[in-house]
Amino acid sequence: MAIKKGFCFGAVFLMILSLAAAEWQNETADRIVREQEYPLLVESLQKQFPALAESEKAAVSLIIGYCQSRLNDFQAELFWMKKYLEEFRAVDVKLGFLPAVSRQKILRFRTSWQKDFPVIWELGFETADSEFAYFAPPGELKLRLQVSVPCNFQLFGREGNLLAQGVLGKEVRSVAVPIMADFCKVSSHGFRLMLTLRHAPEKTIEKYFTIELEYLYPEDVEFDPLSAEVKLKGWELQPESKSETIVLSQRTNFDKKLFKKTVLKNFLIGAAFFVVRSTLLTSTMDNSDTSLFAKSALYGTRKVFNLAGIGFSLAALSQLPKVFKREKTVEEKTVDLPEARAANKELKRDLALNREKIRVKLSVQAI
Repeated sequence: MAIKKGFCFGAVFLMILSLAAAEWQNETADRIVREQEYPLLVESLQKQFPALAESEKAAVSLIIGYCQSRLNDFQAELFWMKKYLEEFRAVDVKLGFLPAVSRQKILRFRTSWQKDFPVIWELGFETADSEFAYFAPPGELKLRLQVSVPCNFQLFGREGNLLAQGVLGKEVRSVAVPIMADFCKVSSHGFRLMLTLRHAPEKTIEKYFTIELEYLYPEDVEFDPLSAEVKLKGWELQPESKSETIVLSQRTNFDKKLFKKTVLKNFLIGAAFFVVRSTLLTSTMDNSDTSLFAKSALYGTRKVFNLAGIGFSLAALSQLPKVFKREKTVEEKTVDLPEARAANKELKRDLALNREKIRVKLSVQAI
């Protein structure tokens, strides 16, 4: 029962596809004989294009290109004919549903395009050149080229320099492309391919493409293609030696000049304040002839002199350590670190092994 249902579903699906195909074919056969209806036909075919099968898309691309040529819209004609010639490789299409006259016109139109428009059927690398070691790049790359009609070619690099030239045809040709020393440092390189028809040298077609580089390396490796620097994640080279300062001798010197200028000077000034307070002021206050008002004033003065003496004495004491200067005779010595040297040796060995694993994978992208 399930098989029967599956068979019925498949039959219905094929019927829907055949009806859809018949719809666009019937519409095209009806309108292709009246050029005034070409805009409507083009619009309808473009809407139906995404849902069509690949073989139908090729036929529709050719038909739309023909209609656009009759409408004098060269850019649209170029777009659809490039799709037919390049994307669908000018495959033979079934146009039996069209009136004979229209069918012959479209076939002659296709022939004229195939004659004057070289299509690149293959643009890629030889298998051996599609991937190589980053630190051992080849001196040249083998590019595989194949076009739909015989033509002369010139290949130019990103700086406009001529890299290769010769003749291309329907057979695949391997073209040697020299590469610069810094080729692997840049992830994308642009090229210009100039094709000249052999039977019509005045007709020149330019094609642009890029060579894209993908860098392959282990997950635990950090790699910068521009600087070619290789690191292991979480590991750095360590210093293999360090400098140590060794004290050979030391002595303490007494700076007499500084002692006189700071310690002795402040000490003498403080002592002078104490002497004046202890002798002159005290004796005057103890004299019975001194009035009470004068004694009161002298009492305040004595306290000021006492504080001044204490202040200068403390200042002298604070400067006293500075007059004793310690001099050292030292020597700088370099000490080897054998453990760090052994670790660096192992790390450098691992880096060298990982350098060999870094590879470049090439691909060609048309512009």
